[in-house]
Amino acid sequence: MTDYAKRERKALDRIAKKISDAESHLTKIEDSIDDKKHRTAQHETIKDIKSILRHARKVDKDEDKMEQFKGEGPKDSTKNHYVYEQEEEPVINDLKKDFNELDDKLAKLNDFNGGDIDAFRTEHHYLEKAQDILKKAGKLN
Repeated sequence: MTDYAKRERKALDRIAKKISDAESHLTKIEDSIDDKKHRTAQHETIKDIKSILRHARKVDKDEDKMEQFKGEGPKDSTKNHYVYEQEEEPVINDLKKDFNELDDKLAKLNDFNGGDIDAFRTEHHYLEKAQDILKKAGKLN
């Protein structure tokens, strides 16, 4: 049967990776002179932000599935969950810090460097939604 605790842990790792990818794209925006590089890096950053929200939703779904199948014998992945919870703690602490750093970097972008990203963030609020989902799933407190 599916090990939802393991899937949840993988989704948290992917969120951390996407935050890292977004930060590296923001560094490219800050370091580049060419407007074309700005556009590509902005597009990649937006894709990373969308992916962060998508993986946050997966964490929430897996948390719900773990509760649904709790105590159902082979379907119950909570018996293995304690192993992943120990591995999860440092990842979650890093996620809190990474979300704050990404927010700071995004806030420092000016219109020339990050106009598309700023417009996207203003309209969609994906990072805030992802953080709310993870808080509801009990991952970011």
